[in-house]
Amino acid sequence: MQAVISISGLSKTCASGFAALKVFELDIRQGEVSALLGPNGAGKTTPISVVCDLVNPSAGRVTVGGCDIIRDDRAARAMIGLVPQELTTDAFETVWNTVSFSRGQLQPARLHPRHLGRQLRKAGTGTESRRSICGVASPRKKSIHTLESTLRRRALVPD
Repeated sequence: MQAVISISGLSKTCASGFAALKVFELDIRQGEVSALLGPNGAGKTTPISVVCDLVNPSAGRVTVGGCDIIRDDRAARAMIGLVPQELTTDAFETVWNTVSFSRGQLQPARLHPRHLGRQLRKAGTGTESRRSICGVASPRKKSIHTLESTLRRRALVPD
């Protein structure tokens, strides 16, 4: 079975010469659950950042769903959803504006308000009313910092 995420010979050296990552190898097959564990500075964030096309690798090859993240970055990114442990958004920005911004950066064609509304509703628990999105009655007005932490993460994964 082909790997859904394949990382081979990945390394990252910063401009200062610091080797942030040395020869990283990993294959994750469909249905597998994986975790990158280790102490601070062990090299967990760098491969995730490369896979998500947030950091350019110095060497190596990464494919997501068979798409090379360098040669076919848009197709690879369309298959990735990343929810960081800490949210690095403006805490006082609205849910709607935050999701609109992130979707516009990654998939401009899918920025239509109806699409965003549908996706945010799908991210909810299913118990809220039809007019409520992620348990928020008015996502256009509600600030991210007012949501429970579980809803903050859920609101950022509408696609």
